[in-house]
Amino acid sequence: MKKMWMLFLGMAFLLASSPVYAAGTELMESFSFRLTIIENGIEHQWEYDSPNHYEFESGERVIKGEKAKEEVERVLEKINLDERATIEELVSRIQQSLYPKAESVDIRYMNGEGKLFTWVWHKPE
Repeated sequence: MKKMWMLFLGMAFLLASSPVYAAGTELMESFSFRLTIIENGIEHQWEYDSPNHYEFESGERVIKGEKAKEEVERVLEKINLDERATIEELVSRIQQSLYPKAESVDIRYMNGEGKLFTWVWHKPE
């Protein structure tokens, strides 16, 4: 347990020295970000893990590296992620700018301090 804590602190320190930028704006020195949207039964997922792992999945297609980084930055710009945002605000932004018929939204964000934020929404039946 102590080793895991030390590893986590080490990763947090690395993050503090290399913040993530989304469309030219600092994104709260994030440690990890996951966004999963389901629309018309197709799962779309954006992932970021510090210091520079990016991945984008849409259905069967998986993209990694620089192109995935562009996709992650684009989606972060569109949803304007903020630790104080409500799920209703985030879903509204997603439906207005990305997926108007979203059925499900799941956002997981860990900031540079190791604090986890989770937003989950399912379209009412």
